[in-house]
Amino acid sequence: MGIILSLLRTGAALVLGVIVFVGFLFFLILNNFSDKLLNADFYTDTIEGQDSYNRIYDEVLVDGELLDKTKEFLGDIQIVTHQDIVDLMREIVPPDYIQWEVEENIDRAIAYTKEEVDELDIHIDLAEPLTNVKPVMFAYIDRRIDELEEEDPGVGSCSPETLTGLANRYLDVFNALADGEVPSTVPSLKAMDRLCRELLFASSYDLLLASSNLDAEVRRRLVEKREELQQPFEAGETLAVLKVSARTLAGPLMDEAIARVREDLSSGDRLDLIHQLAEWHDTSEEQIRADLAEGRKWISRADSFGELTTLIMVILGAILMGLVFYPRLDSMLRWPGIILLFTGGLFFVLGKIAETTVPDRLVDVVENGADKVTDVPQAVTDLGGDLLISFGTQVTSGIAGPSLTLLIVGAVLLAASFFTVPIKIGARAIKRSIPFLNNSDRMDRPIEPVEFAEPDVPAGPDEWDRQDVPDEPDGLNEPDNLDEPKEPAP
Repeated sequence: MGIILSLLRTGAALVLGVIVFVGFLFFLILNNFSDKLLNADFYTDTIEGQDSYNRIYDEVLVDGELLDKTKEFLGDIQIVTHQDIVDLMREIVPPDYIQWEVEENIDRAIAYTKEEVDELDIHIDLAEPLTNVKPVMFAYIDRRIDELEEEDPGVGSCSPETLTGLANRYLDVFNALADGEVPSTVPSLKAMDRLCRELLFASSYDLLLASSNLDAEVRRRLVEKREELQQPFEAGETLAVLKVSARTLAGPLMDEAIARVREDLSSGDRLDLIHQLAEWHDTSEEQIRADLAEGRKWISRADSFGELTTLIMVILGAILMGLVFYPRLDSMLRWPGIILLFTGGLFFVLGKIAETTVPDRLVDVVENGADKVTDVPQAVTDLGGDLLISFGTQVTSGIAGPSLTLLIVGAVLLAASFFTVPIKIGARAIKRSIPFLNNSDRMDRPIEPVEFAEPDVPAGPDEWDRQDVPDEPDGLNEPDNLDEPKEPAP
């Protein structure tokens, strides 16, 4: 019977040990995966930690594979330096605007993961940035014009040859502006008298209308803006002429560039990131959404299990395991200690291994994926890889801490199980050596009432006298042998 009971206890302990192990495993999953994946701060802190918003301007938008799209966003205006591109994009699409859009997408993704919405909508609203293109770019052109050097045309008279030469030079300036280029020098109008400027304007304007470099829309605008262009020209305001003509000549160029940008956008000037991802990875949008739905299903199942439930499994499983071996105190401590020590130690080692290997594995995944998917710009791959590695590092960093705590608790219980007998002996010795503890049992006992016997009251005087007479010694009142016959007295 004792062997059967021992086997039953061992089997029950093993079953409870499996429950503790599985419960702690799900606790780590919920604590380090589900809770973080459903926490917006986890994403925003990681994105800011990788300096992502600055890298979008400094690396992504100026990447060789995206530079053409960036130039379209800049209205196809020719930019002088790399830093000018970065600064202009910061004006058109401010960093705060990008951060707000990113955080909005994070909230929508979390709502989809929590099954609060049925369809995942990840997009960047570019309606407001597109309205900023022309004001920002015209301001840039104006700054460039203000830096121009006005050359002395060196004319002494308004001869037809002189006017024709100056008209051709101004035609080149206007054609350059129509192509989105700001010239470095321009003939000064102030060096000529007003009559020469009037003649020069008429000649330059006619040549410009007849130029084959201009489309019908630009010619129409030139006709509408003739007076606005003529007034500063005849007044000798060279830079003002260029600023007015830039809005007339470069405006249609910007409109065409903005129209090409809108061709890649959905309704409402939104950039659908899932659709863009499908184009880069040569797959379908439906397949990506199906994969996301499957991932949401698993996350929802894990989240519905509940972190509190997993803790109850661990704690209650350890307690029940100890009660299985009641009343043996050493076994009550030893078995839970072994299970907790093993579980905590195993996951602690796995957590440390994951902290060192997961980032390297993610690097390999990103690099191999980039080699297979050639349409993804390198700057996008680098930024996405850094974010993925950071996410993986943070997720795996939360395994070792709880595991170490469980390991320590198990070690304490296991060590305590070997000191149960010495503890009992020591407690008894201490109890015997201290008088107060020796008498504690007596002091703790309730005081029993003492019953006093009532004295017998004599019935009369004879009895009272008899009470005062002491008892005679044994043998005086009674003969030694009552059976022996008495001899008669002489």
